[in-house]
Amino acid sequence: MKSFSQLPHATQLDRLEEQTRAALTQHYGLDGAAVRMEVQQYEDNAVWRVTPPGQESYVARLSVRDGRPAHQQRSEMRWLESLAASRTVAVPEPVTTTGGHYVVPLEVPGHDEPSTLALLHWLPGTAEPPYRQPGVAEQMGSTTAYLHEHAATVPLPEFDRPVWDAETILLKGHALTDPAAREQLGAEGTDVLRRVAESITPALHEGGPEDRGRIHGDLHRENMIALPGGGIGVIDFDDCGTGHYLLDIATVLSSVHRIARKEPGTYEKFARDFLAGYTQVRPLPADFARLLEPYLLLRDVFILNFVTTAAPVNSGVASWGPARIAGIVANMQAYGEGAPYPGTLAST
Repeated sequence: MKSFSQLPHATQLDRLEEQTRAALTQHYGLDGAAVRMEVQQYEDNAVWRVTPPGQESYVARLSVRDGRPAHQQRSEMRWLESLAASRTVAVPEPVTTTGGHYVVPLEVPGHDEPSTLALLHWLPGTAEPPYRQPGVAEQMGSTTAYLHEHAATVPLPEFDRPVWDAETILLKGHALTDPAAREQLGAEGTDVLRRVAESITPALHEGGPEDRGRIHGDLHRENMIALPGGGIGVIDFDDCGTGHYLLDIATVLSSVHRIARKEPGTYEKFARDFLAGYTQVRPLPADFARLLEPYLLLRDVFILNFVTTAAPVNSGVASWGPARIAGIVANMQAYGEGAPYPGTLAST
């Protein structure tokens, strides 16, 4: 049997779907052979929308890279349960197995990395909210603030998730420490990233305990959902952890800037409205105006870490990854020469 990593992308997905269908039958009491499975993405995780005949849908997430161990995934599920119970943020609620477990270990034939399956209720709505529509930017801001307010006010004992800070993302991140990543960045790109690290690390260490807590970790616009009855939900907590709240804010702003930057004034209006929605719920982190730019840079380093890790083993990421790397490196180069980093605001 060929190793899993040597199989074509489509064949990998077929094998993962087969294992997932079996697990749905064995562990969740569903008829795995009868459910409709629609692929949502396949990067580090394979994600499907799972719909049993005549029932509401679920999300099945099969983690196939050696990333989040099962105990960290259980912490993720406990946060989702707590958020759902608070009714302040709409999120996909976890589904436990018939034995009461959040996470199921699976063996994928030919695959030498641990794989785990989690099942959640499908959150109905439309991904990537229409941020230009009146009121939507404010709702995206208030939803982000409610997420952070929950983190600041509702304790979750034994929350065991990654710490997202200058050390883990930047100084010890994959892009700066792995030789394979340096090959993808090139000598010049690696040098640019090192200079960025030296420049922004002091700012990333600023802030007190009130500025840090549980964060989504990957709160880009496609992980926000326009709900059918109005309002915004949040999905895909696979990268949740602890860190500065500014990282989530910078992630939302950066993701909208990428698609709005060519329309003069559009991004700036979104950012003003988003921040107004946030401050209706809770104050912005201390020194927001000065620290936003370092966190926009940190967000792009997070992306570099993901792309340089995934592209060699995932043909989907490999198809768009090199162009994304080149764009980020070019922006960092311009920043080093004195240009504002994309997404930076002249005033807030």
